[in-house]
Amino acid sequence: LANKVENLVEEFSDLDIKVAVMGCVVNGPGEAKEADLGVAGGIGEGLLIKHGEVVKKLPEGELLEALRQELIAWPRPQS
Repeated sequence: LANKVENLVEEFSDLDIKVAVMGCVVNGPGEAKEADLGVAGGIGEGLLIKHGEVVKKLPEGELLEALRQELIAWPRPQS
């Protein structure tokens, strides 16, 4: 998952945000509180985290796409 997230965020180099990848759904939200967005993996499911708050609990197979959608919708810096 970490490698997939790393590859995904490369597509969004115009964004100046922190994306966390956590391995535990229990501690992940607290540990990711310093990040703008984050994901935490579990057995067959995962969490999408925004500013330390869980926004979605998803099946593992949908986690990466949910993060992609958040990145697409993230406000872009003004030029």
